[in-house]
Amino acid sequence: MECDPRGIAPDPARCERANVRRYPTWIIGGQRYEGVMTLEELAQASRWEGAPSR
Repeated sequence: MECDPRGIAPDPARCERANVRRYPTWIIGGQRYEGVMTLEELAQASRWEGAPSR
């Protein structure tokens, strides 16, 4: 969801209800991560194992 009121289709009330204090805020598997994360960090947090092999 977009929390920045200047963003496209923002929903600041929803962000307030979710207690988003900083963005980006990621909620992955019930765990909250605040701030910028690398793709590697996001993959690790989400337990992403990569694209399936063909």
